[in-house]
This record gives sequence, structure tokens and C-alpha cells, in this order.
Amino acid sequence: MRLKRAFLSVHKWIGLVVGVQVLIWMLSGAVMSFFPIEKVRGEDNIAHQEPLRLDGLAGLIAPDAAASAAGGGAIAITLTGLAGEPVYEVKTAGGATSLVDARTGAVISPISEALARRIAEADFAGDLAAVSADYVTTEGGDYRGRLPAWRVQFADDDDTRISVAAHDGRVAARRNGTWRLYDFFWMLHIMDYETREDFNTPLLVIASLLGLAVALSGIALLWWSVVRPRFRRRRA
Repeated sequence: MRLKRAFLSVHKWIGLVVGVQVLIWMLSGAVMSFFPIEKVRGEDNIAHQEPLRLDGLAGLIAPDAAASAAGGGAIAITLTGLAGEPVYEVKTAGGATSLVDARTGAVISPISEALARRIAEADFAGDLAAVSADYVTTEGGDYRGRLPAWRVQFADDDDTRISVAAHDGRVAARRNGTWRLYDFFWMLHIMDYETREDFNTPLLVIASLLGLAVALSGIALLWWSVVRPRFRRRRA
């Protein structure tokens, strides 16, 4: 009977502590499952862009000239398009990336605010122009990607923000009101209240173990309360 009382105490008191978090897990999971992931990621507002045809373009500088302009030490040089213009993407052994105008040879990274706006407006489906652009140098808020970056704001109904990495001109994140609501419940779900990315936090591990203790103690109490009495009745 002492063992039964011990299991009952574990089940009751730990259940009271963990019950609130279990309710939060269920609620946050239900809310997150409601939103289509394409809407959360902003993929439903990506504009279709025709690829820039690079073959046959005249007046381009040579790749070695682009490497020299970027400071040398290149391990990879790629001719690509950016906002409708040809550029060289030069990568070095140290992991740095530089953009070089394929016509003039000028280094254009980190990209300017005007170019960041053009990239974001080309990525966003719709006729709205960007209303502002902030230069982000630290992680925080709704952006946790590559730094530095330009966070370009649109005045659409979903409060869209498109972040463009400053060194390579790529769209690094698409954020909107749906994403921010989803991110809030994701934070509650994984119990990471700072970065909202780590689903191995000590709080989550402890809550999971306590929840397991409640479940196992409940199984033990089920034996004493239901299964064991039935066995006794059958024997009788």
C-alpha cells in the first residue's frame, strides 16, 4: 500500500505541475496545425521570375578580373543574375562571398538599400512597393538569419517583411503576420523563450520527463485500481 500511495502522490502532484504545460502543448500544436506551412513561410507570395539569360551577353568582364576585384583568393566564381543584372558571385576559401558587377567590375556587396528594395520587390508577388528598409546587424525579432541583412517592409494586409542578405543579395527570410503568430506558439511548444529555435532546452527535457513520470505512475495506478481487482474477482 505504501508503494501505491507513493505512485498516487507522484501522479497527483506532478500531474498538477505538468498539466498546464501539457495543455499548452496541445493548444500550440492545434494552432500550428491549422496554418498551411506555405502561408507561414510566405511562399504563397513569391512572385514568378523569369531567369536571366546569361548566354550571349556582351560586354562582361572576365571571371579572373572579378576575382581580382573581390580581393583575390577565390575558390568559386559564378555568373548569375541579381535584380535583372548580371553579377559574379565570388567565394573565397575563408567562406566570404562578394558580388561583382559583371559589366563594370565594381564590387557591389554589401548591397545598397536601393538594390535590396529592388530584390525584395521582385520577390514579392503584387504591385506594392517597399515602404521602408532597415539594415540589420544583430539577430532578434522576426529575423534570425544571415547577417548583415536588409529587412524590407511592405504595407500589405499580412505585414510582410522580406530580408535580403547583404553580402550575396539572396532572400534570407520572408516574414508576415501569420509567421509571427505561428512563431509565438512554436516558442510555447518547444519551451525556448529566447532564440525560439532550440527544441532540446532543459525546460523541455524536464517537462517531458515529468510527463513520462505521470504517465507511468498512471499505468501503475491502473493496475491497482482496475486490473488487480478483476484478477481477484476471477480467482474468487
